[in-house]
Amino acid sequence: MKKFIYTLIPLFMFSCADLGQEKLESTVTKNSESDDITFIIDLKVNADTTEDLNLFVEEITNNVINTEDFCLEYAYYISDDNSSVTLYEKYVDSKSAVLHGQNFISGSFYERFFNLFTLEKFIVTGPATDEFKNFTQENGFVIEYRNSVDGFIR
Repeated sequence: MKKFIYTLIPLFMFSCADLGQEKLESTVTKNSESDDITFIIDLKVNADTTEDLNLFVEEITNNVINTEDFCLEYAYYISDDNSSVTLYEKYVDSKSAVLHGQNFISGSFYERFFNLFTLEKFIVTGPATDEFKNFTQENGFVIEYRNSVDGFIR
């Protein structure tokens, strides 16, 4: 029985390693082949805001979770001194990013957002379409666009 187990252990280990490697290779996508659009937005927290930052972030995040299944990531990162925030958002494509923008502008969070924050810098990574660029420009957003040089997504 011991010989049988000692024979099976290496066989099991090598078969798992092969499956892991196969899975790893099959799930890597080049950034340049992805339609994902990412927002990296630097915000200053307004000193005279009437909004509670933590409450606002919780409310708007829950709204995105519950209404925008095309949003892949949505996160607020605050500085140690609570004076600035980086908002990180990722969408499946430009069309969904436009839909998010439409929801945001027409929704209840738009005025509250700009009561709380001043937009310092807005970077979009990924293959932004002309439709997306036109939408953001028409709505007053000044954006720096960055396309992939190299990289991957798992």
